[in-house]
Amino acid sequence: MASIAAALYFSEGLPFGIVTELMPLYLRLHHVALTAIGSLSTVGLAWTLKVFWSPLVDTFGTYRRWIAAAVLTMMVVAVGFALMPETVGREFWILVTIFVIASATQDIAIDAFTIRITPKEMLGPVNSIRVTAYRIAIIAGGGGLAAVGGRFGWSSAFGTGAALFAIVLIVALWLPDDRGERAERQSLFRDLAEWARRPRAAVLLTIVFLYRLGELAIVTMIKPYWVDRGYSPAEIGTITTVVGVTVSVAGVLAGGAIVARFGLYRALLWLGIAQTMSNLGYALVATIHAGRWAIYAAAVVENFGFGLGTAAFLAFLMAICDRERAATEYAMLTATFGLTRALIGPVSGWIAQNAGYPTFFWSTVFFGAPALFLLPLVKNVIADREAMPA
Repeated sequence: MASIAAALYFSEGLPFGIVTELMPLYLRLHHVALTAIGSLSTVGLAWTLKVFWSPLVDTFGTYRRWIAAAVLTMMVVAVGFALMPETVGREFWILVTIFVIASATQDIAIDAFTIRITPKEMLGPVNSIRVTAYRIAIIAGGGGLAAVGGRFGWSSAFGTGAALFAIVLIVALWLPDDRGERAERQSLFRDLAEWARRPRAAVLLTIVFLYRLGELAIVTMIKPYWVDRGYSPAEIGTITTVVGVTVSVAGVLAGGAIVARFGLYRALLWLGIAQTMSNLGYALVATIHAGRWAIYAAAVVENFGFGLGTAAFLAFLMAICDRERAATEYAMLTATFGLTRALIGPVSGWIAQNAGYPTFFWSTVFFGAPALFLLPLVKNVIADREAMPA
């Protein structure tokens, strides 16, 4: 189970890293206008809108076949990138669009497959593994392939990406061909209506929207803050990316163990508090204009809190999904989370620009509070979901 989760979530993170980390660098090096580079976020809406075709994954075929087909598509597109001339024309954008749609479809099938095969008592450890693999893949797809491109050329970089997808494809073809007892579903709206009829459904969905709000707010402004404090790109990358990812993975592993040891409700509450309080580091250093080592410490604390919150949040999402409708329901929940990310980014920039960094960082501490106050309202619902047979 652990090795399967690692391979599958590496496959989820790899295309996300390629699109969000590698492609902006590639486009700018090829003198593409910033406005065009910004359109990548429009293509990336497929990761949020995937809920609308998730019923197809639940209804037709098996999760293994959907995963294999999506990975094969991304591998072929990566080969296309490697073979095409180093120009950015219409063909490039068509390939990127196909790539992101295949990635979003893969996410639906992988999430549903993982929910079906993971025992409830393993939610914490499995989520630790999946987040670790996902974040390693983002580094590989972004920084790793960028290094290959800089040293050996962009064709080699995209060819390396295609080779990585080929390895994942081999793993996907060996997955259990499990259809389970999924019933035929008529429509997305029927599935979502079923979910909405649950006790406290509106509160659960509100918690999904709000639980990571403070963290999603602060991460958008961390790198600009470092730049405005005068630190070099190399130092920013080393601390916020290399050290940051390592620390956040440690936080995810610790969070997964806490979920397994103390149960989902208590983990959601206490890890949510830790996640929110971790933003205090940046609030303090911005307020007193602290020096280098204090900012390093703030980065470490914030990333560890990010990891703790991630472990609890993902276990929560998996627990409130019905296994027979896992693809549709998980896609809906992650779309809600994606909406949080889309909405809070512009708000964060406006607050930081108009009120200054100290006020902004302090505000992110309070952004995390509403979800914590809502948790007691669904305590019994969470307990019931945990008690359900696997």
